[in-house]
Amino acid sequence: MTTGTVAPKSASSAAFDTAALRERNQRERWLDLLRIWAIRIAVVVAFCSAWQFASGRIFPVFIVSSPTTVVERFGEFMEGGELLSHLAYTMQACGLGFAIGALIGSTLGLLFGIYESISRVIAPFAAMLYSMPKIMLSPLIVVWVGVDLTMKVFVAAFSCMWVIFYNVWNATRRIDHNLLDQFRLMGANQRQIIVGLYLPSATTWLLTSLRVAFPVALIGAVVGEFVASSQGLGHLALDSGQRYDSAGVIVAVLTITLSAMTIDSVLAAIQRKVALWQGEGARG
Repeated sequence: MTTGTVAPKSASSAAFDTAALRERNQRERWLDLLRIWAIRIAVVVAFCSAWQFASGRIFPVFIVSSPTTVVERFGEFMEGGELLSHLAYTMQACGLGFAIGALIGSTLGLLFGIYESISRVIAPFAAMLYSMPKIMLSPLIVVWVGVDLTMKVFVAAFSCMWVIFYNVWNATRRIDHNLLDQFRLMGANQRQIIVGLYLPSATTWLLTSLRVAFPVALIGAVVGEFVASSQGLGHLALDSGQRYDSAGVIVAVLTITLSAMTIDSVLAAIQRKVALWQGEGARG
């Protein structure tokens, strides 16, 4: 009886199989993504249908406006340019507050993490300020800086900076002390240690904290508009509510929500790019 031997696959055949497998996996990922989006769309359609049915039948129209009324109100706000004007004001206050809060929070977090002596002294006070309901300070901030844009920026910055501060502080405190000792043995000065060790280690935590802090800054800006403002989406929602215009309130809330989701998507994309860059740097 003769035994045959199986000839090994050629390089071209193996490459073809690999390409086919990659193409099949990519096709499966696309199909899975389509299924997910189909389910999401079905959920939204079902929710809007139930909402449309309930408005005027189960709940009074002035309490729960129908989706069609919300769309009509959205068109009215857009036609007069009112919605975009309020959105620009809120995003300006939120953006400035977010930038200032990120700068102050990351700087303080880095300093507290690097200099442990400062950390031990200031930590209880930082914990107290972090635990404080920042929004309750809004009336006091009005007394300090007035009711113009500065007040909303102040509330947004003070609200979000503590999220960033604690994340960066924890990141710098978790530095591997063996790596720190190696830097010092190689004669690195403090600036080189900060740039070469602390900053790269804190980057991932910082980006994560930015995604968490942006909605907090947005809430701070909107609350500032609730307290004292004649502009912004917070003012639009409050004014619509006082006129029993639930459709106007929903338009303002949805605009704020969609804006926050858009910014979060941008920050998530930046986070993925930085993670990819860090991975390539580690392999290199």
